[in-house]
This record gives sequence, C-alpha cells and structure tokens, in this order.
Amino acid sequence: MLSFIYSVFFWIGFLAVVPYLALVAYAAYGCPEQNLKTKYNAKWALVTGGSSGIGAAIVRKLASQGLNVVVAALDDQTLVNFKSEIQKEFPSREFRFVGCDLSTPDGQAYMDAVKKATADIDVQILCNNAGFITTGCFADITFGRNMANYHTNVTSGVIMSHYFLNRMLEKGQRGLITFTSSSAGFIPNPMSALYSSTKIFLTTFAASLAAETAEDKIDVLVVHPSPINSNFYSNAGKMSALLSAQKISSPPSVIAETICRNAGKVVVADQGPITVIMKIVLSKVLDWNVFTEIMKLALPFTGDYKAMKVKRNAKSQ
Repeated sequence: MLSFIYSVFFWIGFLAVVPYLALVAYAAYGCPEQNLKTKYNAKWALVTGGSSGIGAAIVRKLASQGLNVVVAALDDQTLVNFKSEIQKEFPSREFRFVGCDLSTPDGQAYMDAVKKATADIDVQILCNNAGFITTGCFADITFGRNMANYHTNVTSGVIMSHYFLNRMLEKGQRGLITFTSSSAGFIPNPMSALYSSTKIFLTTFAASLAAETAEDKIDVLVVHPSPINSNFYSNAGKMSALLSAQKISSPPSVIAETICRNAGKVVVADQGPITVIMKIVLSKVLDWNVFTEIMKLALPFTGDYKAMKVKRNAKSQ
C-alpha cells in the first residue's frame, strides 16, 4: 500500500514538472532568434514604457531588426535623453515619440495622442511593457498612487491591445502583442500587493487572448523575467527582498532577446533560472493555498514589515 502511494505521488510530480521543464527548455534553447520584421511582414512597432529599462532594450532590438518604432512613455527628461540616443544609434530607422501618462483610468488623453501618432502607419507589433511597483502596505499608500499603479500596469495594456488588435483584424494583418509580466505574480506579495496582482492579470489576460487570436495569425506572448537590472529598483524603495534580487539581476536586453526567440512559438515565456525555480516550487511543489498561510504567519517577522509598523506607529502618535 505504501509503495502504491509513493508511486502515485511520483507520477503526479513527474507529470507536473517534466512537461513544464521540456517547454522551458524548448523556449530557451529550441527557438532561434527570429527577425520580427520579416516574420510579420511589419514596418512599425509600438513599445510602452519604451524610454528606459526593458522597454528601451526592446526598442533597440526591434530597430536593429529593421523596424520603425513608436515609443510611448512619460514625457520627462528620460524620454528626451532616450530620443537623442536612439536616433543617433539608428539613423536609418524612423521613430515617433509619444510623451504620455499611462496612469489615467480611461486612457482617453494618451490614446488620443497614440492614435494621432499612428494614424498613417500600421502597427503590427505591440509591446505592452509599461509598469512600476509601489512598495509598502496597501492601506498606507494613497489611493491615488495605488490606482495610478493599477492603471499603468493593467488598464493601459488592455486599452492599447484592444485598439491595435482591432486595427490588425480589420486589415487582415499578421501581428504580435506582448506583455511584460513578472514571476512575482506566482505568489502573494504583501508589501507590494498591487504589483503581483496586476502582473498575474497580465499573464491570464495574455494566455486567454492568445487562444482567441491564433486563427487570425496574431501571436500573443507574455514574458516572466527573472530579476532585471533596470529603473524598477530605483523606484521600488528599500525593501530587502528587492535589494537582494537586484544583486543577481540580468541586463534588460535578455527580455528583448526572449521576445524575438519566443514570439509565435510559445504563449508564456518563463525567462531565467529564478523564474523557473519559483514556478516549480511555488506552483508545482508547494500548494498556493498553503503558501498563502505560510506568508501570513511569516510576514510579521520580516524586517520590512517591522520597519513599516514602526513608521505607521510614529505617524499615528
């Protein structure tokens, strides 16, 4: 009887982990880099959050493949600097820059600007990359900041995807829509609750959309990066877990390379060993419900939570 139980657990684990690792290996090593301009017969791409970090790396990669790129990002000095840099790097490419705030709830202002900038071109590659993290307990963060975080990470991608997907469908064009998600979406993330919640939305949304658009030859890809060295960390505060992750981070260019390898090959790309390990441990070995109970019990003992309590108590006095 005991041997039968062991056998059952072995096969459950085998069937859960081995097919996943095979798919990871295929995505990482079995998919050579593709030229997206050629693959989709495209001339233009659009990248949100394209002025720095992963977004800037995606812009550079697409431009190196011969694509012209629309860069939608905050209208700040970072965008000004990037505009000068990218035009010098790729003088034969055409770029259009849309300075906009993606944190508004209905998106009307930035979509008006995006529609104007793309009215005379066909955008067949859309990279929904814009996003940021807000650290701290949800109740301690202002409602406005929380909603700006939500709308940037989620709403902007939904609005952009709906608009450009319909344009591609109307013209019968092939295309690609990508989302930059995060392995943080695999687990509850106290002290950055909106980040993990919005990222898992992107993953589920992308996976659902991919099935709907496959017959129309419009590919959808969602990437779960391992830690990436970008402005993400400078905007994330001083949480110890994030500072530790930064020490083992990779350059943003690996995500641009992942997109070019995996577009049209897989729907979900788990990039890097940290993401793969997290996926196996936290979704295939340790039950998610059990992990939430562990997280609830363990959080009060962490330094970040204790520091938050001190700050909250001082503020209330």
